[in-house]
Amino acid sequence: MSVPTLDCDLGNSRVKWRFGRHSGAGQFDDKDCFRQIGVARVRIASVLSADRTHLWARRCEQAWPGVAIDYPKVLPLANGLVPAYRQPERLGIDRWLGIAAAFRPGEACCVISAGTALTIDFVTRTGEHLGGYIAPGIELGRKALGESTDRVRSTAKSLFEAQLGPGRDTQTCVEHALRLGHVGLIKEALYRYESRHGPVGIVHLTGGNAPWLSGLLERPTQLHENLVLDGLTIVLP
Repeated sequence: MSVPTLDCDLGNSRVKWRFGRHSGAGQFDDKDCFRQIGVARVRIASVLSADRTHLWARRCEQAWPGVAIDYPKVLPLANGLVPAYRQPERLGIDRWLGIAAAFRPGEACCVISAGTALTIDFVTRTGEHLGGYIAPGIELGRKALGESTDRVRSTAKSLFEAQLGPGRDTQTCVEHALRLGHVGLIKEALYRYESRHGPVGIVHLTGGNAPWLSGLLERPTQLHENLVLDGLTIVLP
């Protein structure tokens, strides 16, 4: 019999959780997840500091006395998936869980998380993780321009056209450049991988900026609501 398990993804921007058919997302201090009844186990994936992660764990222990708490580690999996890093513990657990959720033996894959940061990872058909790329997300890029210049900034988070043509005002120039930079980076990364290792089938996308990215990559993509939570069930069955 399976143990009633709460899965938590403690990200830089939001906390996402899933408990059976119930799920939610909110800020770190959001209380919704702690209103669940019958939690016996908690799986925590966190990119936050150790202090904030431990604070979340203490809240779980207070909400459900005696609850078991598990943290995933970056280790080779039985299906052949092997991390690329020489020091696996330095690979972001969010990236590893996303890869674990997307990989299917015999199929090369590209896994992209488009949130606070843009991460791109490649795995060969045999399960060898070849590493990837990490770039600032859209919001971080927008913030950097706003803080480092007097006049080059954008205040409209969704101001862009699907074609991403040259902007005709400063805000659109910024928004199109940020998005075009992501699209260009992804396409170049895919080109470099496929030139050496052969074709990638479906590109797996997750994160808040995944929906608009999927329509601009000009290749088959699959959107995932939360690959990190999906990966927890694989790495910590």
